[in-house]
Amino acid sequence: MAIKSDGSSPPHGLATQDTERGGSAPAPVAGLWLALIAAPATFGVTSPAIVLPKIADGYGLTLDVASWLVTVTALAIAVGTPLAGGLISRRGLRAALITSTLLLIAGTVVVAAMPWLSTALAGRALQALGSTGLIAVAMNLAGTARRMGLITSTIAACAAVGPLVGSLVTNWTSWLVVLLLPVVAALFVPPVLRHASTTPADESPFDARGAVLLTALATALVVIPYFPLPAAICAAVAALLLALHIRARPDGFVPVALLRSPLFIGVSLLALLLATSFFRLLFVIPGKLSDDAGWTEDAIGVGTLVAQVAGSVPAFVIAAVAIRMGRIPVAIVLTATGILAAVMTAVSASAIVVLAALAIALFAAAGGQGALMAYATAAVDSTKRPVAIGLFNLSYQLGGALGPAIVAMSVAS
Repeated sequence: MAIKSDGSSPPHGLATQDTERGGSAPAPVAGLWLALIAAPATFGVTSPAIVLPKIADGYGLTLDVASWLVTVTALAIAVGTPLAGGLISRRGLRAALITSTLLLIAGTVVVAAMPWLSTALAGRALQALGSTGLIAVAMNLAGTARRMGLITSTIAACAAVGPLVGSLVTNWTSWLVVLLLPVVAALFVPPVLRHASTTPADESPFDARGAVLLTALATALVVIPYFPLPAAICAAVAALLLALHIRARPDGFVPVALLRSPLFIGVSLLALLLATSFFRLLFVIPGKLSDDAGWTEDAIGVGTLVAQVAGSVPAFVIAAVAIRMGRIPVAIVLTATGILAAVMTAVSASAIVVLAALAIALFAAAGGQGALMAYATAAVDSTKRPVAIGLFNLSYQLGGALGPAIVAMSVAS
């Protein structure tokens, strides 16, 4: 194994760029295919943003009730993230890829064929679970920080254009089609399926109790912004029960080796903070542009779209060079840019400044997800790598829930 000039080793399971050029066999599946099965998942959350009033009218609902079509998707993505890691670990990449694709297609059929809120919510949840599984498969097949960066930056770019895509699709077809957009990922599964391994990474018995407790904890944490007191109580109870379970089964669904790894905990917390900061700004900046700069809704949409797309490009770059830089310089860059973005919006109301801050925050969050993933997986051996990826991504997804919650609490106070 090569040793970097700073004394650190390349993260476990991720090749250095020199290795990519000729030290080992080339990657069996092109990174673009991996990005294409992962990125459409974001359409489930972002595409309805502008056209949600039309979706509400279509279902005959009030806007706040219709918003649950987005909330359920975000919740299922967060909950499904560690579950997808467990599925890959115990059943292999091929089984996870097939199962996830079937869930995605089944959910899309339910949403399209049954025009009732209850069935639409169930279908959206199935879509999100399938999409989450595809993201997990893509990240497990990435193999290098460069390819991981391509996946995360493409996800960020699709999230940025999601509202515009939703608006255009509604104008050209129907609001219902917007709810079906995540199924686009299924079109790109066949090229990946040919290279997905059938061998499970971990053949130990499945820890069903650990999976249930972690799912309960993740669900409670995501729901806290909507039902603060009962969700917080449920989260505390689930956390206590999970801690007792981990003590009794240290090699279960949540390996104690990860919780005892300062490296894994550190990079996961940094990813959580960067994601929280970005998603907070994502909800704060439109108000700043409207109130302070007098921008119209259309101008805000275009401005934030350009800023996010601009931020996704350097996000790919930082992930691609993360191994060469070393984890300490990468952590310093990501932390500094995350702080810079928050400071910029705090001290200036200029439209150019706040949009630049949004681009910088997305760079830190999306780039951090790709770059820090490499170091998160360095904390475990290959049998636990899918679980490590799932738990790391759960940290990032929780940031997506906490960011808007912080905005809501500040407005309420």
